[in-house]
Amino acid sequence: MSLFGSSPPAEPAREGKSQSLFDDDRANDVADSSIFDDGDGSGPSPWDMPTPKKPAKGGVVKTLLPATNVPESYIDAFDTILESGFGAGMSSVTLAGARKVFEGSGMDADEQARILNIVTGGQEPSDGLGRSEFNVLVALTGLAQEHEEVTLDGVDERRLKLPEPSLPAVQQMRTAKVSENTEYNSPSSHETPAPPKQSPPGDSQAKSRRLRRDSLENLDADPWGGPALHKGHTHTVSVNNEATPSTNGTTAARPLGGAAAGNRTTSTFTTHSEVPDSTSSTLANDDISAGQADGSGAGWGSFGNPGQGGLGGGFGLSGDGQGSQANLAGSRSLGGGRTNRHIEETVTVTLLPEKEGVFMFQHRNYEVKSARRASTVIRRYSDFVWLLDCLHKRYPFRLLPLLPPKRVAVNGRHLATDSNFVEKRRRGLVRFANALVRHPVLGQEELVKMFLTVPTELAGLRKQVSNSVQEEFTGKQLPPDLEDSLPTNLMETFDTVRSGVRQSAEAYINLCTLLERLMKRNVGIAADYLRFSTALVNLTENSESAYATDTNDVPLLNEGIKSTARHLTTSQTLLEDEARAWDEGVLEDFKKQRDTLVGVREMFDRRDRYARDNIPYLERRIESNEHKLQGLINRPPNAPVKPGEQEKLEQAVRTDKQSIVDQHARGVFIKECVRDELLYFQQSQYHISKLHQDWSQERVKYAELQADNWRALSEQVENMPGGD
Repeated sequence: MSLFGSSPPAEPAREGKSQSLFDDDRANDVADSSIFDDGDGSGPSPWDMPTPKKPAKGGVVKTLLPATNVPESYIDAFDTILESGFGAGMSSVTLAGARKVFEGSGMDADEQARILNIVTGGQEPSDGLGRSEFNVLVALTGLAQEHEEVTLDGVDERRLKLPEPSLPAVQQMRTAKVSENTEYNSPSSHETPAPPKQSPPGDSQAKSRRLRRDSLENLDADPWGGPALHKGHTHTVSVNNEATPSTNGTTAARPLGGAAAGNRTTSTFTTHSEVPDSTSSTLANDDISAGQADGSGAGWGSFGNPGQGGLGGGFGLSGDGQGSQANLAGSRSLGGGRTNRHIEETVTVTLLPEKEGVFMFQHRNYEVKSARRASTVIRRYSDFVWLLDCLHKRYPFRLLPLLPPKRVAVNGRHLATDSNFVEKRRRGLVRFANALVRHPVLGQEELVKMFLTVPTELAGLRKQVSNSVQEEFTGKQLPPDLEDSLPTNLMETFDTVRSGVRQSAEAYINLCTLLERLMKRNVGIAADYLRFSTALVNLTENSESAYATDTNDVPLLNEGIKSTARHLTTSQTLLEDEARAWDEGVLEDFKKQRDTLVGVREMFDRRDRYARDNIPYLERRIESNEHKLQGLINRPPNAPVKPGEQEKLEQAVRTDKQSIVDQHARGVFIKECVRDELLYFQQSQYHISKLHQDWSQERVKYAELQADNWRALSEQVENMPGGD
């Protein structure tokens, strides 16, 4: 059963045409589909259209290198100059401060003037240089020191690996600042301590930016960390004088208390974390704060008792401080955030009013905003489809969120521009994005972070990443104790959960349909109340003529009728408000639970398709090859034999045995992964509880408002003539 109605009939594949996940309907057989084409029409690729005019150079400089895409040295240099008295405001530096970058850099006056001319456009800025412009200045200085072409194009080409120039003057300023702070905090001073210095407003912004950019540190050209690219690399990052290993192209999270975590094969959230001692609690809290700032914490919290049965294992301490914030009330937001009491990351998706493109190649853009990451990016629907496709390839055995369809067919008509459908699709994108960032593994995927934070189009990234996606278990060694740690009845548990999830998913699909029908029925009743109220008001116009024999009681009669009409209008407004609250609240909550159940159902379906192995066949082939090899070894001395046949059989046996080992290890990893996802899915039962609690309170509120409305009417109609 489809969640969104019947889909358009699939077009049969045509010979000679390339098929793509993102193919749209084609009006003719001339143009091939493009992976980037999600326009409502068909035809040649919209990328063949004339290139739009480039923005002005000043605008490029301000947006070329935001704070989230530069090395730490760029941010430190800006903060040092800002704190050294060269600030032109709370978040900009003067030209004199910018020239400090050049002191001792080894560049002549002509190169310095050229770089300043590129950054400022030949005009002295009245409000100084902002952080992004300063980043371009430092990048151009680095290019000059490396004797490369000093242009904005050169900076753009090096965006993924920006140069880090030598800035002696900035280093001296930083050293002087550190010495000043050391003398100020020296315990040997017996003077009365002065009041603490207030850091400038830009300092807190700089700190938050440093936290936010942690998610984009140490990116290689391949965000998936393919083995071909990283062969021979040693990716380590120094954090608080500790070496933190990088996994999959991103920095691994430090364990609480600074303790080194053991190597894991799939994830770290199924192991028990040791309780940190009092000396490490401060460090743990610092890491928790950083994790909340950039959304990089694991976010599992504690779950159940380790000694209990069930799926086995258990969750350790929270990686983002969610376990220590259990008393914080969660805010109600579209797409989730109501079930857990800790503060969750919330992503908003806003439909931009103007379409992009020309004529039949127009498409809609969405503004995707994350408050925790302090990022705002523009994405189109095909970007979401491409992201989910990559996640399917890398994480086929995890609970992947559902994506709303691009269009649905109703009575043979495709709905892609209908306003109601477009709004439903936007809300579906909200649920998709929030489910991604709140997942403890998917939310830490480097590509998800880039999707939410990199403010550029994803056309180039699509081409770069599509061919480098690898399954998460590729190249991982099986720990000796992992298989024994899994419960013996795990497969029976999988079958039980799968059966229950399948039936629950069908039930929630029907519940969402019924709830939408109830909501529309409320709107219909509200419309009838308005019609009834209007008819009552019109009725009073004829009362005097209808009772012309004695009109003494007609004014009181009309006043009572008008009171009923007014309260009917009030009731109509309350019904509309309640229907709107259902639409934005409880209906979205039901759809979130529906999407979760369908996601688990599809995870089991993918396991059936992709978790198969050919170990029995390989065992039979090994037995056959060993029998042939034994025959060659025991052959008579003068018996003819093909040259190299014995070596070939030995190599085939070794290859098949290694394949069996690898496939067996992959099977164990898949079991552990599905087990972990089911433990994560367990949390959805609390979402159901919160859903019903909130809905019941909402119904009580509107029922009391309706009762107050009709109670007030009963008092007003008491004065109507009774004929006594």
